[in-house]
Amino acid sequence: MFVISKSFGFAAAHSVHSQRLNREWAGSDYPKCRRLPGHGHNYKLTVYLAGSLDESQMVTDFGHLKWLKEFIDNCFDHKLILGTDDPAFRLFFERLGLIEGEEFKLPFETKITAVDGSYRVKSFTGSSISLEELFSYNFITFGSSPLQSEPLLDFYQRLVDGIALFKGSPTSENLARFFYYFVKENVKPLGVDCYKVSINETPNSCASYGER
Repeated sequence: MFVISKSFGFAAAHSVHSQRLNREWAGSDYPKCRRLPGHGHNYKLTVYLAGSLDESQMVTDFGHLKWLKEFIDNCFDHKLILGTDDPAFRLFFERLGLIEGEEFKLPFETKITAVDGSYRVKSFTGSSISLEELFSYNFITFGSSPLQSEPLLDFYQRLVDGIALFKGSPTSENLARFFYYFVKENVKPLGVDCYKVSINETPNSCASYGER
């Protein structure tokens, strides 16, 4: 079996609501990563693919991962990643006027891109989504709506276009697991397997996930 790897970079912010510190080990019990509206990283995502050699004498051509780069560029790069299980989730978006009852409502139509429970991408256009449906997705983000000239609509567009909602706390560990299953599902037609995924928040910190 051969293993190849490909790395992708993206800049994003996250708020790690699950962070807790042990003062004895960390020297502090103040969890800075929980802060809203979040803090940023220059992430490096590395995907490891395993398989036999194809007719090109490769596991697969790196050009076959163009879809993954486009997904990262469109859905993760320059986004604020927030967990839908964050205790502040509902309060945060209600105060912003984006949750009414059991609906997540936007003041204009926009493109919505989601990753469902089977790690398949769904894209559609709309201005609202039920919270039940929203919580069913592993990931959901918004964008690609026409620029708004009215100041209030411009504010909401800039806000909404910059948000990505993630099932679970957006730690590097959880992001690595998400991308592992996401890549694993979507490379099946290539006849290869996702062996491992690693996420670097900084050059010196990395989290990896794989089933081996």
